[in-house]
Amino acid sequence: EIEFLGRIDNQVKVRGYRVELGEIEAVMAQHPEINEAVVVVRQDAGDKHLAAYLTPRNGHQPAIEDVRSFLRERLPDYMVPSKFAVLESLPLSPRGKVDRRALPSINGVKPTKAFAAPEDELELKLIRIWEKALNVRPVDINDNFFDLGGHSLLAVRLFAMIEKAFGRNLPLATLFQAPTVKALACVVRKEGWPAPWSSLVMIQPAGERRPLFCVHAAGGNVLEYRDLARLLGPDQPFYGLQAKGLDGKSDLHTTIAEMAAQMACQLKAAGEEVALLALLDTYPAGYFKLLPGAASFRQRTQRRARRWNCHLINLSQLKFADQISYLLNKLKYVPAKIKHKFYRRTYKLYQRFGRPLPEVLKNIEELNFAAVKDFVPRVYPGPATLFVADDLTAAYEVEDGWRELVAELEVIEIPGTHLDIIKEPHVSVLAEKLSACIRTASG
Repeated sequence: EIEFLGRIDNQVKVRGYRVELGEIEAVMAQHPEINEAVVVVRQDAGDKHLAAYLTPRNGHQPAIEDVRSFLRERLPDYMVPSKFAVLESLPLSPRGKVDRRALPSINGVKPTKAFAAPEDELELKLIRIWEKALNVRPVDINDNFFDLGGHSLLAVRLFAMIEKAFGRNLPLATLFQAPTVKALACVVRKEGWPAPWSSLVMIQPAGERRPLFCVHAAGGNVLEYRDLARLLGPDQPFYGLQAKGLDGKSDLHTTIAEMAAQMACQLKAAGEEVALLALLDTYPAGYFKLLPGAASFRQRTQRRARRWNCHLINLSQLKFADQISYLLNKLKYVPAKIKHKFYRRTYKLYQRFGRPLPEVLKNIEELNFAAVKDFVPRVYPGPATLFVADDLTAAYEVEDGWRELVAELEVIEIPGTHLDIIKEPHVSVLAEKLSACIRTASG
């Protein structure tokens, strides 16, 4: 007979990160008010998350908020449990070890703090939405979205449910100013919020250092910069520039020139000092347009040849079955590319005839892609630092392109891909390297 007992080292994978549960338990045991601690993985509604069970030391029941802060000072964000429960004792097996399977459902454990109930029907509806989106019960009106395990993907789900329930299209960055049910209810009540609309989002306004401004990606939101802001430290002011139109009311920007009104070239032209221009794995859109006609054509031809050569080298190193998987993986991006081209041509027709865009075409991501295609860049007369993902197969093109657009380029590799260098665990490396650049630039 073979009995499967699972991993001996209690290593698990949550949201793409490998986590050693014993490491979290050891850190929790260092808290002066915790006697024992056990961390397990729970899976509710398809989402895996970390849940912590603890027993108090000498009858002094610890505050969960203090435990979270204690862990965040010592562990990366993805290793901090999203749910906590305080028990009188941990269940034991006949051999005297902690019986993890006998731990109660964390939603059924009595809260360790006084429960703040909703004060009206609006707050009650929001609580029900939060509980469904985050799969946490009970939620009170003062619970923080991020402390409950919230992240950018859950924020998208949460705000889609809010839009369906209340007809309010709110930017995800609203969670920076209103991270609790009580605060968010105030936002929903105010018909004109935010008024006036601002692209500037205060992610971390405190601190004595020079402020850092991060521009949104194609989707227009800046919520994904939260981890980077936190890891740069409380003394680093951090602002995000979100896309105009995320509130569903403001007019959308349709050109890069409109979007870039506060950026580096414009600041330089206005006589302002830019201490550091950092590029977070950004593609140098339109760099070949600055070259003469023949050189531009040659550059684009060489770029396509290099790209195909990369694919051929990758395929040559794979077995037949893996080659098929590789090709299928590349083909899955074809529908999106066709969609982008169709949208851009349709948008051009409306522009040519001077007709306003219908609601169905007011898509921020598509407008951003269209604006990038039409953009003719200018050379930035100063140095820039490019943080590039180390697995980028076309890194030569990114680096070579930026060398055409800035006076001097420093390249720093960050582990990860284009999509996850600002997520744990890679964002920790990015924060460390970026912080060093900020200190150097600040003198």
